[in-house]
Amino acid sequence: MATTADDTKTKTATRKSARASGAKSTKATPEARKKRSQSVASKSKASKTAQKAQSNGKGLADLFEHALADIYYAEKKIYKSLPKMIKAADHPDLIAALTQHREETADQIEKLEQIFALLDQRPRAEKCDAIDGILEEGDGLLEDFGDSMAADAAIIFSCQAVEHYEITRYGSMAAFADALGMDEAKALLDEILAQESATDTKLSALAEDSVNDAAADYDEDSEAA
Repeated sequence: MATTADDTKTKTATRKSARASGAKSTKATPEARKKRSQSVASKSKASKTAQKAQSNGKGLADLFEHALADIYYAEKKIYKSLPKMIKAADHPDLIAALTQHREETADQIEKLEQIFALLDQRPRAEKCDAIDGILEEGDGLLEDFGDSMAADAAIIFSCQAVEHYEITRYGSMAAFADALGMDEAKALLDEILAQESATDTKLSALAEDSVNDAAADYDEDSEAA
């Protein structure tokens, strides 16, 4: 006679088989989305010991929580790193853009804390090696180019690496929240994503309209001398 454990294994195998085949999932009904959202909130309250005891028990809700802690760590590190970039920048529009984005970053941290509250959790940061590496590279570029005519170009180069990382993470997290029926969390993540995209666009325009040409003109003058 089949046991509950056997049934669970069968269901898991069926889901994995469907996933491996690339079959398209049916869009969840509003009722199913509400149930998923309630399940996420309930699961987040469970103890870590109980979660570890489950065999193959991690799902999209667990991945969402991991991503939330990961990006919370990243935003707090970015907030601390921006003053160094602002101080090193020369172009007034770049200084203004970075100053504005630091204010936005503080607001984004608060929005992430709201999402933790939706999960009935205290905010927690999980070390993110990716953002640590990107910021460390930015520090290295400042050391190499901070006193040069290419300083502003190097700052934008570094900042856009950060923005692109954030855009990919927030895009995925918004999709996770949507699939899990977490409409309020998705709305907050969409707001953050819009800010990150706008900052990236602003930095690209600034680089292409003036900063890169100014650095290139210096190279040309140096060769002519």
